[in-house]
Amino acid sequence: MAPDRPAPRPARRIAWWAGCAATALVAAAGIWQIRAASAPPEGPPPLVAAPPPPPSPTGRALRAVLARRAPALDRSVPTKILIPSINLRAGLDTVGLRPDGTIETPPYERAHRAAWYRLGPAPGERGAAVLVGHVDSKKAVAVFWYLTRIVPGDEIQVTREDRRTALFTVTSIEEFTKTAFPTDRVYADPDTPQLRLVTCGGRWDPVRGEYPDNVVVFATLTGTA
Repeated sequence: MAPDRPAPRPARRIAWWAGCAATALVAAAGIWQIRAASAPPEGPPPLVAAPPPPPSPTGRALRAVLARRAPALDRSVPTKILIPSINLRAGLDTVGLRPDGTIETPPYERAHRAAWYRLGPAPGERGAAVLVGHVDSKKAVAVFWYLTRIVPGDEIQVTREDRRTALFTVTSIEEFTKTAFPTDRVYADPDTPQLRLVTCGGRWDPVRGEYPDNVVVFATLTGTA
């Protein structure tokens, strides 16, 4: 169980989270079931068919949605994430920090699940809650493969142990090089409940064996259920 409030912000090396590759096998229809394995990926798999993203809402429409910001919830461990626009439904594990101060990488054999950074706010709690997940595996897509198809205005639903569901509205989706990861912005401590989804992005580098970028989805709490 995490403390009532997150510990002081860890070393800035937390921004170097790059655990974006896993080993897995995916079922069809956008609901992924991944078999355990342990080897690192050799590169991204072929794109699995998915519906095109809907048009992004106008600035006025998005502002109208965000005007309905919901009050913060008490702390409760998140258990599931649902993003209807990309047909994503996944369980949530937790990650913390390694002894060297870097954020833990979700285990390879659970690449079909995302993970909550438990030393920060819980989704729905005041502040920026962070969920991380792999983008692909050695053989197939992983939980956050379709994250770049999200558009502002999309809804993200996070179910919690207290049986409340925090409803977030996406405000932006951005890509950053890992050497210029905006730590302060992603792990900020805003007065309102926020959500960040983080995965890898950019073109796979077969020489370095990694992706050069991070994709970050920014969202704000606009309702509860």
